[in-house]
Amino acid sequence: MKAVEDAKEYDHRYILKSSNSSSSPSSLIAKIVSCAALLIFTVSATVLTDISRAVDGTYPYNTFVIPCAVEAAKLLVSTVMLFSTYIFGYSVRLSFSYSGFLSFALPAFCYFVSNNCMFYIIRELGPTTYQITSNLKVLSTALLMRVCLDRKLSWTKWKALVLLVLGSVNAELTDGKHLRGTFLGYFVVISSCFISSLGGVLSEKLLKGTTDLHLSDCIHWQNIQLYFFGVIFGLLSLMIFSDFNVSDGILHGFNFAAYSAVTALTVSGVSVSFILKYIDNIAKCFVMAASTLCVAWIHTSLKNENISLRLLSSIALTFLALDQYNAKTSPRISCSKLRLARQ
Repeated sequence: MKAVEDAKEYDHRYILKSSNSSSSPSSLIAKIVSCAALLIFTVSATVLTDISRAVDGTYPYNTFVIPCAVEAAKLLVSTVMLFSTYIFGYSVRLSFSYSGFLSFALPAFCYFVSNNCMFYIIRELGPTTYQITSNLKVLSTALLMRVCLDRKLSWTKWKALVLLVLGSVNAELTDGKHLRGTFLGYFVVISSCFISSLGGVLSEKLLKGTTDLHLSDCIHWQNIQLYFFGVIFGLLSLMIFSDFNVSDGILHGFNFAAYSAVTALTVSGVSVSFILKYIDNIAKCFVMAASTLCVAWIHTSLKNENISLRLLSSIALTFLALDQYNAKTSPRISCSKLRLARQ
């Protein structure tokens, strides 16, 4: 009888834990809107960045301007949202300390480096390959979450991540069984994955703050601190590494696709912060992986090409891995307890 009571108590604890984990201070609609916005505008940013290139494949504008403009736009949007929240009578929790303020510098730098790598990756490997290889962020994110946030993964989840890696590599194999693109291009992809994942993990830790989200600062105030450093890094790189002519203007060479890409990256960046605060990094990776099919379909439609079987199988493997990773398992009771329970 004691074994039966232990089993029931274990089931009760599991159900209670599951119900508590599914609840969130933010509404379900807000979570869905954030994920949908990230999906739509991530796909849009990738496609628009590819369209903004000239006929010879080069960018007619200074690519260092894009991340700087995006960070400035996100800072402006967050400031407006903060004041709007206060004006409409909602409670706004604010706190400030120099150490807390400076802690946002590292994730801001990581995001800045990752955003600049995007242009080189799309130019070397193409937008579809960029989206698929970006799924490797799930693996690097899981590793960094284990190190930085002390979140352990089950063996089933690790197998799902390995399946995801195989799916990403499969998409890049040619008939000669060689990877397409340059070695430098794939090195930048791997580096960008880890840098972006580090920025995401650190951002989640800072945005969540405490175990109770009600006690953490307003997300708009946190975003303002994060994007402030993003603007600083953007301006520094623009002055140090850029060789544009001041007389031509900072937006020289910008076309409609470039302006649209800035808008899309701004919305997707703000959406990421909501997902990190109210869900987690893995949810963000799921949404980013879901954009691969959309980018592949749009890219091949623009080029009047057919989606290859290899690409379809790679996308299928990717979604299978993500589904397995996200699957919730029921608690298992040992066989000895079950035998005692029957007695």
